[in-house]
Amino acid sequence: MKRNVIVFFLTTLLIHSYAQDGYQRIPIVHDTAVQWTAESDKVINLSYPGKSLKTWYLDKLKKGTVITYTKERGSKSVSTDEITMPSLSKPDWQKGLAVETSPYRHPTEWYFADNSKEGYERFKYRGGVLTFTADSCCQCDDADAFRAKQILNYKNGKFTIWNVFISPLCARPTPSPPFEWYPLCNVAYNNSPDRKIPQPGNDVILLNTDEVDYDFSHEQPSTYDTVLTSNGTDIGSLIYQDILKGNIRPVEAETGQPIPVKDLLTRGMPADTVSVPDPDDPYKVTAYKVLQQERSSRDFNRIRIKQDLYFDFKNERLYSVVRSVILLQVARLPNGIIRGQYAFCRLE
Repeated sequence: MKRNVIVFFLTTLLIHSYAQDGYQRIPIVHDTAVQWTAESDKVINLSYPGKSLKTWYLDKLKKGTVITYTKERGSKSVSTDEITMPSLSKPDWQKGLAVETSPYRHPTEWYFADNSKEGYERFKYRGGVLTFTADSCCQCDDADAFRAKQILNYKNGKFTIWNVFISPLCARPTPSPPFEWYPLCNVAYNNSPDRKIPQPGNDVILLNTDEVDYDFSHEQPSTYDTVLTSNGTDIGSLIYQDILKGNIRPVEAETGQPIPVKDLLTRGMPADTVSVPDPDDPYKVTAYKVLQQERSSRDFNRIRIKQDLYFDFKNERLYSVVRSVILLQVARLPNGIIRGQYAFCRLE
């Protein structure tokens, strides 16, 4: 049976405070006006010591039925269905291998490792986080990797994240790395307008704290990050304006030391010393001056958000609490090709 429901994603959840080592109720401000909103598909790590969300869903699929959801990108309409998969089992190619993630890779990379070996020989399969396969999946692994369909809102220096639904991912091997992910089914649909997080307890558990990268650059548009704001508002310019207004302040990502706002556009940028010729004699140098290059505020469009991921097992909903926001800067080769990215500053 199918039924249609409407997703209301223009209500803003403003996070004013949270406990560093615990949980604190988040004040909610209802507001239908947002400065900027985007939709993203991300692979997130929902591993939790002693309780596997992946196993929890697989057991439901094997022993009963699970309500699943379908939503087209950019659409407000969500349709539902019920599925059962009694034959799900662990694939042969993963038997004897342990699941590992790299704490040094952004976005996070997943590995299936043979612990009887040492060094790099341990790693048998490596998975990229944004490579999805169209092939069907009839077996599942032990990785608590999920695709999350997220709505990001931004207003007055604050990011909030709404997880519309999540999808357990199945790894499928490829002839060479990375392996591919298959989204098994969309579950944990959240249609709550205010997206208020319930009090933690036996049913509401902090699964993990994960860092997720988002890319809203105009130079190389991402397939997985789409701005929904009708006028295509540039998030980097909005962030910079809020920095100038004092709504947020930039600090060193590692040390937390404040970064002077006046230096933000020139920080780390090259400077050239050029000669100033005499206007009457072009062969005579009268002075030297420094030309300082500046970045554009539009460059602040790559973002890394650390988020606490709470799951409500009773109502099957995933909640994200934003812990920190880091602006990323691209590193380029001499020919201008992007080589990678690094933390530029943290926003407070």
